[in-house]
Amino acid sequence: MISGLPAFSQMKNNKSIPDHKSFELQKINSGLQQTPQNIFSEDEKQIMKRMEQIKNSDNGFPQGDVLLDLQKKIEKSNGTSYTDSSPLPFGTLIPASRLIGRQTDNLVSTQIFNPNNVPLAKAFQVEQRGATAGKQWLAVGYANGDTGVLARPDTLALYYSTDNGNSFSLFAMVAFSDHNKFTFDDMDMEIIENTTGTKYIHIVFGYQTNGGYGQRLIGYTVISVPTLGYAGTTFFPPGYNSGSQYFQARITSDNARYPSNPYLTIVFSQDSVANNQSHIMTKMCRVLNPFTISPFITYLPKCIYNLVPGSNGYDVTTDVANYHNGNDSLIFVLSNYPGFENTMYFYKAGSNAVVYPVPAGGFNLMTGNLEYARIAASGGTNQTQIMITFSNNYVNSGDFDQWILKTGNTQIWYGESLDFTTYNSSRFGDIIGKRNINGSFNITFKNFLYNMENVAFASYSDNLLFSSVKNVNTNYANSYCSPKPGFRYVQNDSCQILWSDFYRTYSTTGCSAIYTFVTAALEGYYNENTDEHSQYLPVNVLLADPSPPYNIIDTGLAYLDYQHLINIFTFPNAPAGNYYLVLKFYNTVETWSYTSVNVDASGNMFYDFTGVQYAAYGGNLTLKGSRWCIYSGDVNQDGVIDLDDNLQIDNDAFNFVMQQSYFTDLNGDNIVDIADIVIADNNAANFVSVIRP
Repeated sequence: MISGLPAFSQMKNNKSIPDHKSFELQKINSGLQQTPQNIFSEDEKQIMKRMEQIKNSDNGFPQGDVLLDLQKKIEKSNGTSYTDSSPLPFGTLIPASRLIGRQTDNLVSTQIFNPNNVPLAKAFQVEQRGATAGKQWLAVGYANGDTGVLARPDTLALYYSTDNGNSFSLFAMVAFSDHNKFTFDDMDMEIIENTTGTKYIHIVFGYQTNGGYGQRLIGYTVISVPTLGYAGTTFFPPGYNSGSQYFQARITSDNARYPSNPYLTIVFSQDSVANNQSHIMTKMCRVLNPFTISPFITYLPKCIYNLVPGSNGYDVTTDVANYHNGNDSLIFVLSNYPGFENTMYFYKAGSNAVVYPVPAGGFNLMTGNLEYARIAASGGTNQTQIMITFSNNYVNSGDFDQWILKTGNTQIWYGESLDFTTYNSSRFGDIIGKRNINGSFNITFKNFLYNMENVAFASYSDNLLFSSVKNVNTNYANSYCSPKPGFRYVQNDSCQILWSDFYRTYSTTGCSAIYTFVTAALEGYYNENTDEHSQYLPVNVLLADPSPPYNIIDTGLAYLDYQHLINIFTFPNAPAGNYYLVLKFYNTVETWSYTSVNVDASGNMFYDFTGVQYAAYGGNLTLKGSRWCIYSGDVNQDGVIDLDDNLQIDNDAFNFVMQQSYFTDLNGDNIVDIADIVIADNNAANFVSVIRP
């Protein structure tokens, strides 16, 4: 009677991937597990051996040009790869100092962002060497909000933070040329840094020509810091043609292990249409001289697996990570290939040579789609722990769950669910590994709770779950780009989440919180005929000490879903324990829960104010249809609905006030009129006021 649990269960049965149970990757008989052969002569093998010796020396002096020349000798001999430098800028660099009138303060502030610019993609990395270790870099791709051949081009903005993500400043922007537009959620970043000297930020991203209606391509930008330098190009791999589409670029490096002579590895997908049949390929390239703004790109021209015809599949993802287990290695993971959506494929390659990967097995499910697999490793010497985050479409029902796979040897893996519920549909996860900290990973993903897109995260230490929160955002997180994980040099490398709503990007820091689900109906906004609110409503839920004087301990803010009247309220400062829940809105009566309830990090508490009258302390609710509702009309928030509130509403009605979410508009129809007056008059006549313990 007290909590009035919603009608859905919290957890599902029959997990297709049992938590914490080990399994071994299996050989899968599929064309996707056939890969190009690597055939080298003895002379070529000697050149490759020399390249590895140079990398392993790593004496503080970058020798990327020497390594590049040796690679070109191999290419001249056998033609298995192709090295190209085509600095064809796709835009113009604009330093922050030249952006007149633009604010460069905290990212949370709306003053940084032009409301006409929508964040479509973002990427994040942290410097980890030298005097500036801990400096954070955030790249955001902005849309101008128009499309078509006459559309304005989009813009890439680069921000930095020197206070562990509490505030960010604009460093530079790259204004695209022509009518190029970012593709959604398609950007990745890597920082290349020696023990001293200039650092280089390498950014790969997807964009589309002709105002978003043309060819999909992969852009590549390198920006040097702290001295600003810039060059940009577009990938044109061997076999390029204007009929192909290129998308989902990912980048990694072995810079954690090799400060002076790192390599970059980049993978991206290609949809090559032939005879009206799509062929989804994964292409890869290497950068052997990354300490420059104009590096050469060494392409491996073939797909890394055998082609299998499929339907158009821009959701195909291939990710890659560097790891070291006696030898330097690359591990690739392929997911959501058309026709093989229930299988995840793995490939491995030596990272010190430009070679094709070989099959490393995979695993599949009888039901469910495995999608958006992202992989990360720490990259240091003998740091073998690797983690993958991915979504699984539970028994093909449309209810996605977020999972991780973890390993210490790339062969035996352990599955673990991050969110396996009926109420959250969890998708679009990403993962970051902390360089040279074995088994330390941060993960973010979207938790779709009915119409709401909430941002969730999980943090792992030594491959064990350290903390998780199902909702870190305090407003809409409905956005075109997914949240990105970060980390900061505070309290043993604590958590950071970069997320966006429609027009702004936020940095949320910290690892721990408690939370609860709350369902509530607000009298004026609630329509008993549709069983809905008239709009999304930003509601505060406060935690009050259960003992006199009932001090407020923490406050959570969230928007209630307008159809299901529910959301997750997160409390970052309160310890787990028993609290009264205090619901506050700017024109309703403050309403307390019937009794104190346990709120902790498990998220197992569901409190429903709508099911019974005595869900509220003192039964302080009004019945409307089948729902018990929070009283509307306390517009001055003095705890009582009376003549003062009525006068404010009457005056605004007399002046025909029309404004969305105005506090005297009790029913949310964007006009103050007789309907609002009636609600407040009735409640004032009944002497409605707050009832507290």
